[in-house]
Amino acid sequence: MQSWSRVAALLLLVVLMLFTFGSVYAPQPVEPEPAQEPLPPESPREAVPPVQADPRRFTLVVTGDLMAHEDQLIDAYDAQTGLYDFSHCFAQVTADLQDGDYTIGNLETVFGGAEIGYSSYPQFNTPDSYAAALFESGFDFLTTANNHCLDKYEAGLLRTLEVIDRLGFAHTGTYASREERDVITIREVAGARVAFLAYTFSTNGIPIPEGREYLVNGMEEELILRDLENAKALEPDLIVVLPHNGTEYETAPNDVYIWWMDFFIRNGADVVLASHPHVLQRMEVRQVPEGDGFRDAFIIYSLGNFISSQRWEGTDCSIILKLDFVQEGDAPPVLERVRFVPTWVQYQDTSGGFLVRVLPILDAIKDYEENGNTNGLLPQNLNRLYRAHDSITRLFLGEVPAREDMQREYVYYARGDIPEGCDE
Repeated sequence: MQSWSRVAALLLLVVLMLFTFGSVYAPQPVEPEPAQEPLPPESPREAVPPVQADPRRFTLVVTGDLMAHEDQLIDAYDAQTGLYDFSHCFAQVTADLQDGDYTIGNLETVFGGAEIGYSSYPQFNTPDSYAAALFESGFDFLTTANNHCLDKYEAGLLRTLEVIDRLGFAHTGTYASREERDVITIREVAGARVAFLAYTFSTNGIPIPEGREYLVNGMEEELILRDLENAKALEPDLIVVLPHNGTEYETAPNDVYIWWMDFFIRNGADVVLASHPHVLQRMEVRQVPEGDGFRDAFIIYSLGNFISSQRWEGTDCSIILKLDFVQEGDAPPVLERVRFVPTWVQYQDTSGGFLVRVLPILDAIKDYEENGNTNGLLPQNLNRLYRAHDSITRLFLGEVPAREDMQREYVYYARGDIPEGCDE
């Protein structure tokens, strides 16, 4: 009987404890966010470098321009709360954005704050929640050197850096001080040390304040050579350069920009990821003479628009680029494979309302043809998806796969292959 009494007493004690302390773990009601957005709270993504056996492999995931035109602001606005939510814009590509070790994009807008008013082209100012959506979808790194970085002048540039710093992004190309500008940005990616440099050919005629030229990296040979030498002195495993140059809407680079790509590669860049034309341009894998041997180098002349409200053909489609590297011991990483996922930006749903989001092209086609069109595409969108797929594969593969051979993701290059247009 004593043992049963003890059991009953223990049970009574447990019930009392649950009654007394259980409410500590109950979820608390969430207060609505204020309509005037404060800077986002600090929320650095915890990065735990994976332990990898030798050889180790790592993947850089890259997208093109991250833009925010007027229709995107309308789409994201919630009239009931007065807030903006851009999370749906990237929901269907989040798995791809996180299919690697480090994800890079070109931030072609600024976060100047609600008090000066949100705006679109020609001088962008985007809600901070856009940056939060980018971070939550998997972006790790933003290049901020482009022709829109001074759209809201020095104050907008500085506040943009504050916003993305608070969220935990790494970034380069614009700076809050000379000291920051003079430090080469290096990040560890799955055990590899990667240096990032970024430059822009223009700030759309908005002058950089005199005496504060450090705010923006311009496309200046002397500056770039000095940065490349300083980067090489730090002995990173890779040097990635992100130039913002080219001619808008041209589908092939002209001789000036080909010269610039050669200049970067010749002086030590291993990867060049260019932007500005708002349409895709070709990519290349090169074997570059170095010392007694060769090193791999990769160039894409334009990554196009990853997301925007531009609707003419070429500006509404792009790729998610995936660069796979392998590294043995202390040897430099070797480019093992180049992959890409063709993407297209949906603009409206069947109701005619704005719905601006990035869709993998084959996923969208299959959804329309096989799954009842849950994306709400318009009938004419199906033909556009096929044309976008065909133009992308023709550009990068030199041919258009038959409909039955269409893939969600294509391999542009695998080590041992030399794709058409590459230098041996």
